Amino acid sequence: MISFDAAGVTVRVDDETLREVVEDADGLAAWCAAHPEDPRTVAYLRMLGRLDEAAAAARRTLHGSMPPLVRAVRRTRYAHVLQWQGAYAAAEELLDLAAEETGLDDPTSPSSLSVLASVFQHRAKCRFEHAALLRRSGRPMAARRLRDLALEDARRALMMRENLGVADEGQIASSRQTVARLERAE
Repeated sequence: MISFDAAGVTVRVDDETLREVVEDADGLAAWCAAHPEDPRTVAYLRMLGRLDEAAAAARRTLHGSMPPLVRAVRRTRYAHVLQWQGAYAAAEELLDLAAEETGLDDPTSPSSLSVLASVFQHRAKCRFEHAALLRRSGRPMAARRLRDLALEDARRALMMRENLGVADEGQIASSRQTVARLERAE
């Protein structure tokens, strides 16, 4: 199981759902209350299940002028909130825009490639959840197609992180976890 630190709080990523599980919700909530304008608050509110607040905070972070990579990261955070709200099409649209934005400055820079790998991984998780919904709704062929696309995105993120020197070991482990989950049959 993968885990990481979020504002001094341990968060683990569930191997089955690929969703974050916060070990100390009160601690993370206190951090969010003390740092409402920090862009990371969007992700932390999402992890706490406070999705409407996370969505509002995400929209606020996208106002104003900012470099394309910063906008791509913020769009990705917003897309992740939409995914958790079940708005998969809107989330994928934002992730597609974020992927485009990673190439607007210098598409071959390590920072651009790192953000692009993150976008691919988040899009893989979004498609994974959307495919599960389609399967439960009696649409197995559409679910299979979307799951295949999710696995393609996850493998692309892992390849970039492993081979292009754009990620730390935690990010690589996270990508491996995502690929492993998507390769398992339902």
